[in-house]
Amino acid sequence: MRVISGEHKGRRLASLKKARVRPTSDRVKESIFNVLRREVAGKRVLDIFAGAGTLGIEALSRGAESATFVDASRQGISILKKNLHDLDLEGRSTILRWDGLKALGKLQERFHLIFADPPYLKGLVQKIVDSVAQSEVLQENGLLVLEHHKKEKLSFPQESLSVLKQKRFGDTVISFLLKVG
Repeated sequence: MRVISGEHKGRRLASLKKARVRPTSDRVKESIFNVLRREVAGKRVLDIFAGAGTLGIEALSRGAESATFVDASRQGISILKKNLHDLDLEGRSTILRWDGLKALGKLQERFHLIFADPPYLKGLVQKIVDSVAQSEVLQENGLLVLEHHKKEKLSFPQESLSVLKQKRFGDTVISFLLKVG
């Protein structure tokens, strides 16, 4: 894994060694940020189920103001801390060892952009959509970028989240959702 663009372009990131962990591939990450383009610079970013922090770190490299990383795994937090330290991004980052879904209800800060990459096929994706739709964690006109398995069927609350785009990469789907009034 590496940082694709921005201030830290080309830098390698440490990754988790567990076989059951599925990091976002460079191809998928590049596609996400091609869609986002200028939606990152100067923004406050939340990366839940962060693992090694690849999505939040990519956002910081591309000029995000700050990133809050949430992961429940001790090993994930350890690798994330190493990556942030190696790239000297600790001053623009907050790390929370919490369950990603519960964090959506606990966080007081409002974010411009939320990355959510939960474990596949565990019933978490719809819960994330519902939680973001019902909470204030994503500010109005903010984006939820949700990585999920193609078999996970979702319903999107039209009154609060609007589907901007969905892209498929093999078994992976990336859904871009806009928080509306």
